[in-house]
Amino acid sequence: MGYKERRVEKVATLAEPHLEPGEQVQTGFMTITGSGLFTRPAEWIVVTDRAVLVVDGREAQRLPRDVSFGKPTGMYHTIELDRTYKVHRQWYQEVIAADEALRGQQDPDDPAVGER
Repeated sequence: MGYKERRVEKVATLAEPHLEPGEQVQTGFMTITGSGLFTRPAEWIVVTDRAVLVVDGREAQRLPRDVSFGKPTGMYHTIELDRTYKVHRQWYQEVIAADEALRGQQDPDDPAVGER
């Protein structure tokens, strides 16, 4: 299993206990706290076909899909939801995919979509 597949599997595993029946994961990414050498994983933001989930360990907050994450730039991208989240640039591809999914532009022929 490659790096991308492991990331997709991680997002799906974290989201699974918090999904409603029939709800599908579209994409997700990890947020961080701290800066520079002192960063640590914080919450995961998961976009489903019904909501945006903020997953923190065993807890999840369900938010409406009427958000936009914006175009990521720099080393860390800031996202404003219920509070401020920071995303490291290694997750920018997923942030862009999440924004596209929220706008309904997710490519249905992308094989990774069904796996998420």
